[in-house]
Amino acid sequence: MQKNLGTIATPNPWENVFTSLKKGLGIGQYIRSINFHNTPAYRAEEYKRQLEFCQHYFSSVSEEDLESFLTTGQWHKDKPGLIPAFYNGYRNNFDVMKPLLERYGFVGWFFVPSEFVSTPPQLQRTFALEHTMRVLDEYEDERVALSWDEVRELDKHHVVASHTKTHSKISLELAEDLEREIVASQHDFVKELGHAVKSFAWLFGSEYGVHKEADKYLHEAGYRYLFSNFKIQKLV
Repeated sequence: MQKNLGTIATPNPWENVFTSLKKGLGIGQYIRSINFHNTPAYRAEEYKRQLEFCQHYFSSVSEEDLESFLTTGQWHKDKPGLIPAFYNGYRNNFDVMKPLLERYGFVGWFFVPSEFVSTPPQLQRTFALEHTMRVLDEYEDERVALSWDEVRELDKHHVVASHTKTHSKISLELAEDLEREIVASQHDFVKELGHAVKSFAWLFGSEYGVHKEADKYLHEAGYRYLFSNFKIQKLV
């Protein structure tokens, strides 16, 4: 069993994982996802064209839709489900993509490192540099992360999820890493949103079932879904 969350880890030999994925794809048990990080304003027309295309062929996925699909194995809408996922909590996700998502009828899933949002604007670029996040020079002021007010606004009609607390690699040998990145992140969302978030995504995308110690912290924090490189899993 692999012990490092700094690499892509799977619970079985790759051949078994491939077979499982092939079977699921063959019987239609999948939801598509498009992953974004920075979404700068100069690419707004490109994003508009992408979402306009997606509107014709796909339907949005809410948390209720995902719960139904993972529980029953059946998709209940005429068009296949599509999750536009936004990672790292960038300000331009709110400014550029939120209006477009709402124009074209999609629910966005925003995976936010909670401490990045809590960092004072004058320190956000340093924080990003120290935590393997890229920032762009597109704002006149210093803020490059979402604000908590923006996260609360997203929470009204979209999905807010945890992408750890500090966007850091987690060491399984250090309980404080697991507590900080998994549990303390959830505490931040409860404090700022008034409720727990349901979904979590690590760095490097390991699945549930690979790391038993980490899995225990996922349950402790109260997450319901884990997004990894290969699967969206319902935690049981």
